[in-house]
Amino acid sequence: MTPSRPLSRAVLTLAFAATGVCVALPGALLPALLRQWSMHDARAGFLFFLAWTSSNLGALLVRGSRARALAIGCLLIAIAASGMAFGVGWLGFVAWALYGLGLGMSMTAISLLQASRNAAARGRELNRLNLFWALGASLGPILAAHALQVRNVHGAFLATAAFFLLVSLWAALMERDTASTAATQPTRTWPFSLRAWPLVLVVLVALPGAVESSLGGWLATYMHRTSGVIALTVSAGTCFWGGMLLSRAISSTALITRIGERNYLLHSLQILTLGALLLLLVPAEPAIVIGAFLAGFGLGPVYPLLLALALPYSENPLIFAIGGLGSAILPWVTGILSQATNSLRIGLAAPVLVAVTMLLLALRLPKQPTPEENSAK
Repeated sequence: MTPSRPLSRAVLTLAFAATGVCVALPGALLPALLRQWSMHDARAGFLFFLAWTSSNLGALLVRGSRARALAIGCLLIAIAASGMAFGVGWLGFVAWALYGLGLGMSMTAISLLQASRNAAARGRELNRLNLFWALGASLGPILAAHALQVRNVHGAFLATAAFFLLVSLWAALMERDTASTAATQPTRTWPFSLRAWPLVLVVLVALPGAVESSLGGWLATYMHRTSGVIALTVSAGTCFWGGMLLSRAISSTALITRIGERNYLLHSLQILTLGALLLLLVPAEPAIVIGAFLAGFGLGPVYPLLLALALPYSENPLIFAIGGLGSAILPWVTGILSQATNSLRIGLAAPVLVAVTMLLLALRLPKQPTPEENSAK
C-alpha cells in the first residue's frame, strides 16, 4: 500500500523536524547527563565527537533505496535513544555513536526522497525542510526544560525512541522510492579532487557546522554553570536555535538576491562574530541570551550561502562531505579545553575563534565565476 503524496510529505516533514529536536536535545540535557553519568567535560566532548562523526558516516551509507535507509536510520535512533536513557559505561558510548549514525541516515534519506519527488522545485523543497529542521532544533531545548524540571531525562529519550520507532515502521511499510531513484544514483563511488574550488572556500565550508555543533552542544551547560536556573539554562539553547530558524526564514526571501550572496554572507558572519564574542567576553545571563540569539541568527544562512558560492565552480558532491568535517571535532576540542582549564568559558573560546576565522577568510573570497566563465572550463 502506497500512502497519498500529501500524507507522506507530512510524515516525512514531521520526522525531519524531529531530527532537529534530536540534534539539539543532547546539548540541552547535557547538564543533567554530566551529573547522571558522572562525566567530565572532555568525556562529554568525546560523546559529541562520536555522535557527529557517526552522523557523517550515516549520510554516506544512504545508497540504493532511500525508503529502506530511512527505516534503518529511524530504527537506529530508537535503539540509541533507549540506550542513552539507561546506558552507562561503554554502552553509553555505543548508544551515542548509533544515535549519530541513525540521524545521518535519516536526514539524508528524507532529503533525497523529497528532492526526487519535487524535482521541478528541489531547491525550494530542501529549503522548506531545513526551515522545519531549524524549528525542531529550536523546540528541542523547550522540550528538554520539562525533563530537567521533573528530573526525568529517561522520559525524554524514551519518548524520542517511541516516535522514531513509529517512523521506522511507517517507512518500512508505507514509503516507496520514486522511479527516478536509480537514475539519480552517482556514477562514481567517491570523488576526491578538490582542485575545482579555491582553497579558502574549501576551508570555509568545513567551519559552519563546527561552530553550530559546538555552541549548540555546550550553551546550555555554559548557562547552567553561570546561573544555575533551569529556565535560564534552557533559554540559551532556545535563543540560539530560534535565531537560526528566524535567519533561515529571512534568507529564503528575495532579500539575498537584492543584497548579493557574498555581501549577505559577510553580514551574517559579522553578526555571528558579534554574538560569539558577547558570549565569551560578558559571562552574565542577559549577555549570554543575547549572544546566543545573535550567534544563531548570524550562523543560520552561512552554510547554504557557502554552498551557493561553491557550486558554480563545480557540482562535485565532495563539497557536501567537507561541510561535516568540523562538526565532530570542535565540540570535543571545546570539552578538552574546558576540562584542562576547569573553565567552560575558555573552552568556548574554540568556536568563537573559528567564528572570527570564518569572517577573516570570507573577506578573501574570490568573485563567483560568471556562467560564461564556468561553461568555458
